Amino acid sequence: MLDKVIGIFGAVFVNILFALCGAMFVGLVGEWYALQNEAAYLANSMAKYGGYTTEANAELARFISERGLDRTRLAVQVSAPGGPVPWGTPVRASVTYRFPYRVGRFVSFDVPLVGSARAVSAYVPGTYSVTYTYPAF
Repeated sequence: MLDKVIGIFGAVFVNILFALCGAMFVGLVGEWYALQNEAAYLANSMAKYGGYTTEANAELARFISERGLDRTRLAVQVSAPGGPVPWGTPVRASVTYRFPYRVGRFVSFDVPLVGSARAVSAYVPGTYSVTYTYPAF
């Protein structure tokens, strides 16, 4: 009899744990996809213009405001800030966000999600008239 009671409590605990982890997984997959998409945009922009431009920075600011992200939890790393890189040079962009995950009032933790992308610079000097900058949001 005692083994059935323990088994029922164990089964309920496993089901609750499965539901919480499943909800977290489904919610965070969409957020990871958005970060991955933004990192791909930044890498492709750097590949086109040879570096991180003010246009890419404006797109990053738009992304942050549309998604309602907290700027203090966001980290952006790019491989070509401040100036153009020559044709054929690999460029990388990485967007990291620490998503707060809350379960009631007592369980609270951050889940770091990283979106990263790579591209190859196709910049030819004198092709575009753009202003290069560093990631600032």
